[in-house]
Amino acid sequence: MVAAEANDKVDNGSTRARIKAVARELFIRHGVHKVTYGHIAERVGTTRANLHYHFGNKNALVAEVFQETYAEVEKIYSEIWLKPGITLDRRIELTLEDARRRFNEFNDSPNGRIPWSLSARTQFENIPLPDEIRRGIARMSRQFEEYVEHAVRLAIGSGELRPDTPTRTIVLLVAPLWYFGSAITQHGGFEKLEAHYNAVRQVIRDAYGT
Repeated sequence: MVAAEANDKVDNGSTRARIKAVARELFIRHGVHKVTYGHIAERVGTTRANLHYHFGNKNALVAEVFQETYAEVEKIYSEIWLKPGITLDRRIELTLEDARRRFNEFNDSPNGRIPWSLSARTQFENIPLPDEIRRGIARMSRQFEEYVEHAVRLAIGSGELRPDTPTRTIVLLVAPLWYFGSAITQHGGFEKLEAHYNAVRQVIRDAYGT
């Protein structure tokens, strides 16, 4: 009996994870408001009733997918931007590599035009979202800027950048690459985004490097 209950919990957990993974992919590919429980259930191989059992209404599923995305982004970028002993230039390069990984998840070639960012997709749609989700996107954006600011101060302290380097200016150079990365690739492919990243790296080195 105990073993059966444990198996049920594992099955329920794996089903929820599968539903959220499929929902996230479909939300990014097609937009949150175009994806229905029917679309998700068909891809998962389950029923709409089962989705309602696990999440209730669609808004609850959307909120949970966004929360997991926030947590994943925070984990990745705290490792890139807060870890000591990494140059600012390398941190920017690692952020580009993370963008490449996520781009490749949805695109088969560097010239692909499929969106690959959940927050960027929802903002691109310009359709009202629940306040909780909009606040989450804004919070994630502020946090990224704080991460970059922290890394710039580390770079100044290590001697990579000059002491008079304007911290906020560097933040304003780097942050839009992250905010608008998906939009840039939708118009010019990944090589366009890579060119933007490399240009910012070069400007920072030339203007503020030691």
